[in-house]
Amino acid sequence: MMKTNMMNGTVERRRRWARGALASALAATLALSGCVGGTYGDNAAEGVGAAGEGGAAGEGGGAAASTEAVDWDALIDINGMDFAYSDRDKDASYDAASATKIALSGAGATIEGDGAAVDGSTVTITAAGTYVVSGELADGALVVNATDQDKVQVVLAGATIRNADGAAFEVQQADKVFVTLAEGSQSTLADGATYTLADGEDEPNAALFSKDDLTINGSGALTVEGNYRHGVNSRDDLVIAGGTLTVTAKEDGLRGKDCVKIADGSLTVTAGGDGVKSSNDEDPTRGFVAIDGGTFALDVQDDGVQAATYLRIAGGEGSVKAADHALRSEVEAAMTGGSFTVEAGGKGVNAETCFTMDGGTLNVTGSEEGIEAEEVIVNDGELNIVASDDGINAAVAERSDESADAEGSSAASNAAGMSAEGGEPQPQGETPDGNGAPDGSGVPDGAPDGAMPQDGQAPEPPEGFDGQMPDGTMPDLPEGEVPTMPEDGQMPERPEGAEGGQMPQGGRGDMADMGGAGGPLGANASEDCLIQVNGGAVTIQAGGDAVDSNGYIEVTGGTLLGVSSGNGDSALDYEYGATITGGTVLLAGSAGMAESFTEGTQPFALVMAQGAAGAEVAVADAAGTTLVDYTAPSAFQCVVVSAPQLAEGDAGTVSVNGTATEFTASTTPTAGGMRGDFADGEQPQGDGGQGRGFGGRRGGSNAESAQQGEGAQGERAQGQGESAAAGSSAAAGGPQGEVVA
Repeated sequence: MMKTNMMNGTVERRRRWARGALASALAATLALSGCVGGTYGDNAAEGVGAAGEGGAAGEGGGAAASTEAVDWDALIDINGMDFAYSDRDKDASYDAASATKIALSGAGATIEGDGAAVDGSTVTITAAGTYVVSGELADGALVVNATDQDKVQVVLAGATIRNADGAAFEVQQADKVFVTLAEGSQSTLADGATYTLADGEDEPNAALFSKDDLTINGSGALTVEGNYRHGVNSRDDLVIAGGTLTVTAKEDGLRGKDCVKIADGSLTVTAGGDGVKSSNDEDPTRGFVAIDGGTFALDVQDDGVQAATYLRIAGGEGSVKAADHALRSEVEAAMTGGSFTVEAGGKGVNAETCFTMDGGTLNVTGSEEGIEAEEVIVNDGELNIVASDDGINAAVAERSDESADAEGSSAASNAAGMSAEGGEPQPQGETPDGNGAPDGSGVPDGAPDGAMPQDGQAPEPPEGFDGQMPDGTMPDLPEGEVPTMPEDGQMPERPEGAEGGQMPQGGRGDMADMGGAGGPLGANASEDCLIQVNGGAVTIQAGGDAVDSNGYIEVTGGTLLGVSSGNGDSALDYEYGATITGGTVLLAGSAGMAESFTEGTQPFALVMAQGAAGAEVAVADAAGTTLVDYTAPSAFQCVVVSAPQLAEGDAGTVSVNGTATEFTASTTPTAGGMRGDFADGEQPQGDGGQGRGFGGRRGGSNAESAQQGEGAQGERAQGQGESAAAGSSAAAGGPQGEVVA
């Protein structure tokens, strides 16, 4: 649907109703759950975003999410994080002549030099120095137990160590241990499926386990078999600066509690849990994963890469295949370089508060949702997404139970129309008790015309309302104060400096109380949610919405191409507004849920132009010069277009396999419903039924008709409204080529 700024009496009454109604809804939700959802930064206790992204475990995947308010800024300190590598991390050289030599042999070992001793099948290193280990230990262990000031270098030069009931290589104490893989060598570390541990102890728990800092470097090869739990696990830092690592693990492949830093090397990880993980969520300068180089092949049953605080990708290349999320951060993530191809059962990238892309190439070849974070910012780089649901989704940040204990999320989830575990949304237009409207409008059966839709789970109107909108207007509020919100469930304040009827600086529409074009806000709406494309190249193939924000969408530069194949979805979807001030956009989708930009300094248009999967779509100016083209991988019914070459009022065409449809570009959304020349049985389907002009989840109407008090009733009109500006029917069946900018 088209969303516009409508600052008239009718809309103001709608806003007041929505504010009171949502207050009641949130009060009921909070009474059930006993907690309030978190939003980002200082706004944690404000806004409809307090309800979270449904508060649903299913939406975020993996662990259930906390709905308690979260001070996200206190959880992460990027400036305090140490991303550097020491000279010794990168230097794999050693003096073989002066090193202590450990020769493994069946059930024991021989030692030449100082600092190590053998006791049966256990070899223990007790002092700083360099130790070269070779041979095979059939059932034993290599242990480092030095002082906390000692730096120990262990060179694996063709060593195989297996331990049936414990870690193969265990660092009990040292300042730092360097495991150097000798050039041309192949070594193996393998543990057993069960450990013999002291009472009350749960460590060691990995084939290569360290209580202190651990670095792996060199140019040789190492195979790690984590049959008990993990492959490699450091309780402090884990640094990988070289070598060829092949890791299989029952649970996680590579773990560093305080951090994981990867500068180089070739990593192949097959794991029943996460591939690469850092888990320290108690120190805001720890818990990060930094990837600066190396090649990767991760195939895991949970998250490919998971960081408790910050995921930083500055280099490297390879593939990630994950049953849950491919790249996951509990707080924030950023990509500045590298080239990765990921496939995920959940999200391609899932960062709670923010994902920023400043460079590199990321190909999400399969996912439920391509990118999800409260803020998704693309400044540069190449981003290609294939998703069964939304391509890019800006959703309210939530604290998962993996990082913080939480209770009551089930009630919040159910209040947002999501199941506590499955995460399946209720069907559009269906009320919680299943009494939906047969036409998908969201109005319960038997409800009078004009009743508020139920798809946002809006509560009963405040006292004095009858819920109807006779003659297209909302009833006046009762005398007195506007209904107040609960203290911990307030509606978001209008952006600073914005006045009624005005777009605030930054290009965001002043629709905070309106839910877009006048309908009530969705339960998950938050002004903290933002998708911003400032540069780079973004391509999206989505089964749901291509670009979906529970707050705002802003395009200032770059290229944004995509298609939404779902009849109940749209190429653009937002709660508050979508602005464009630069960049090239071609987004195709279904007509029944179509939305365009709300405002911008760069002209745009929403064009009725149909095509099948594989259709060649091209946008040209009046002179016939192609401005952008795209091969749509799925069928579509309309296209949102904008390009820097278009000026206000310029004519242009959208061609589908050579068949052109004319449009006029404008920076102001034009009144009127979208028309289409659909064949029988091809009417746009979705929440609003057939032939619905700009029908959307929350209903829509054009600015001119709303200013005359005629827009509200049109929210659920199915092609029956009149366009005040164009004076033409919005019903389907008009000639193809009718355009709304």
